[in-house]
Amino acid sequence: MYYVISFNYRNSDVTLRSKLAKLSLEDFKEFKEVLLLSTCNRIEVIFDKKRDLNELYDKVFYKVITPKEMVKAEIYEDDAAIEHIFKVAASLDSMVVGETQITGQLKEAFLESYEKNFIAQDLTRLIHFSFKCAKKVRNQTNISSEPVSVASIAVRRAKEELNDLSGYSAIVVGVGDTARIVCKNLIKDGVNIILVNRTVENAIALKEELGDEVNIDVHSLETLPKLINNYRLLFSATASNYPVIRKEFIKPTKFKRLWFDLAIPNDIEDIGCVDIKIIKVDDLKEISEKNMQKRQKELEAANEVVKKCVEEYKKYLQSVSIEPVIKFLQDKARECSKRALKNAIKKHYIPVELEEEVEKLLHNAFKRFLHHPNMTLRKMADSAEVDLFVSIIKRLFGENDLQMDMNKCEYHMEKGIFK
Repeated sequence: MYYVISFNYRNSDVTLRSKLAKLSLEDFKEFKEVLLLSTCNRIEVIFDKKRDLNELYDKVFYKVITPKEMVKAEIYEDDAAIEHIFKVAASLDSMVVGETQITGQLKEAFLESYEKNFIAQDLTRLIHFSFKCAKKVRNQTNISSEPVSVASIAVRRAKEELNDLSGYSAIVVGVGDTARIVCKNLIKDGVNIILVNRTVENAIALKEELGDEVNIDVHSLETLPKLINNYRLLFSATASNYPVIRKEFIKPTKFKRLWFDLAIPNDIEDIGCVDIKIIKVDDLKEISEKNMQKRQKELEAANEVVKKCVEEYKKYLQSVSIEPVIKFLQDKARECSKRALKNAIKKHYIPVELEEEVEKLLHNAFKRFLHHPNMTLRKMADSAEVDLFVSIIKRLFGENDLQMDMNKCEYHMEKGIFK
């Protein structure tokens, strides 16, 4: 039913994940439905059905990794794939358990697949339900009671290295979610921020978002070679496919520097400078493992919620297929025509001896009436929107126990497709 290939912080180091990050959704154009989730801690490809791993390597993965690297992936199928995606969405599979950033990243990956027509009914159902599962986990457990992320752990690590960050100035490269969280945590510790980005307007927008009272200077990426030799602290988290901080930028300083590379692929080139300590995403695992130990009881409770959500989802899939809906409409029409015919005979509007002929006439009339709706439903059986129409039809014809918003995706609501 579903098939997931997962390269993550457990089975793949930063170097391997950096190679995989070069893949794009378009590389999988022969394998629709497909969704590509790419974050600093994981590269995952989600399919609507089982795929041949050798074919996937020969057509896609060979571009960036070797066969030996390919076997490092975790493979999930059917129910295990559903459970895995639900855990990913709920941040139970994250390096930092309970962080909420992954849900937004999964949503962005879904939107990209939807807008590029790489996704249809099956993955729409799965991903939307994963959001519902993530919400249940947050509401029914305390797994996210102390929101943390790789970005916040990086700032905490900087504080451990330097004892007190107050009064320091730090370069932050990038304006994405990770950079935003870094800035917010640095501000709490009284750090002045030098915000660097390729598009200055986006950096200015982030500065305004963070508030007028904070001390933030905005610079373009072109000024980075000059800036990096003037400050001790640096956090880099761009979406660049190549290093934005290169060896030729480095000049000797009288002070030691502490740099955090929070990007996949890496933002900082291998520079081999003893006066610069570079901490990468995988170097933060020890802190994340301590976080995991503290949250073990909540994690167990959250996993139980996920298991229940998997069972709910499987039952849901059985309830939304097209053919039962078409049969439901036909049976409803037949029921109404028989009731009307019996009433007409009872009131002597129609002779009893004509009952069989009139019943055939009514049946043919309803059959013609329902022909176009039935054909339309069958044509859209694989579309992402079919579940919404199925729920509307059942609701309109008296199936009141079915919730209208059972599976309409947030994308539809935001974009105004359905309101």
